[in-house]
Amino acid sequence: MEPATESRSALAKAYAVLRVVLLVAVIGYLVWRVVEGRDALLATQPEWSPGVLLGAFVAAVLAYQCLLVAWLLLLKRIGLYRPGQLGTYAYIWWTSFMYRYVPGKVMLVAERARLGAAAGIPPVIGGSLTFVETLLAILGGSAVALFAVSYYAAGDGVAILGLVVLAVVATLLLPTAFRLLKSTAFVRRRFPEVEEVDLDRRDLTIVALPFIAHYLLLGVSFFLIAQGVGAFTLRDLPGLCGIYALSHVISLVALIAPAGLGVREGALAVQLNRVLPGGIAEALAIGIRVWFTLVELLSYAAVLVVAPRTNLTVKDQRAR
Repeated sequence: MEPATESRSALAKAYAVLRVVLLVAVIGYLVWRVVEGRDALLATQPEWSPGVLLGAFVAAVLAYQCLLVAWLLLLKRIGLYRPGQLGTYAYIWWTSFMYRYVPGKVMLVAERARLGAAAGIPPVIGGSLTFVETLLAILGGSAVALFAVSYYAAGDGVAILGLVVLAVVATLLLPTAFRLLKSTAFVRRRFPEVEEVDLDRRDLTIVALPFIAHYLLLGVSFFLIAQGVGAFTLRDLPGLCGIYALSHVISLVALIAPAGLGVREGALAVQLNRVLPGGIAEALAIGIRVWFTLVELLSYAAVLVVAPRTNLTVKDQRAR
């Protein structure tokens, strides 16, 4: 084996070990904080009305459909979308999406490419789009994460208005930020497939909007659930949307755990400790992961019933 190959192999093994160590450390931290704050946690009596739970569920379901819409828009912008195949596309996207719980996103990319090929999407393009989605998710989440600053402004109306303006400006700059991010050495090295997808500024702006809507709707669902364990009001909605989006972005960038497992909860718990007692903050961070995972599983189950695999009958050719 050549020295360069041995060096890369050693780095890969070291990275794999580091991922496990960091993941165990984060989960250990969360468990320790829950145990330490068990008195406050046991004294808490969560209350959710059926209406609130229904609202949180609907917001979460719509949030995930925004990601599907973003993928469909990507297909349409590059000429691969076929009218009348919505069920097929939903099956492809949801099946590959659930594979993100496998470390490294390898299976997510592989399944998207494999299933997409049966629907007329070239495997290289199908795999490449997953990386485009990841980059846009990071940028869209970063725009929504700006609202996290509202907590430090004590809910001041003028400050929140300023954050709205700043978020709009950030959204308009997303195409430029995407191209700059795509040109960095890190992205070129880790996501070389992105070069296979050619999108102009208008395309990127249109596709970025569903990602922003995704984080806002997740924030609304999180806010409704959080109301059951804390004295949150509508003034807290922007801040909770922001801190949840920020925890997502951190988990996407960290790349140390499948679907951000552990990292997202740790980042969220650290932020929630500003507004909730220790133990309760960590329990809520873990609970909201369970909540959204349940929504994902129910959504996927619905897709399997409505759009089974047998819908993959489209000829493998580029849409005209």
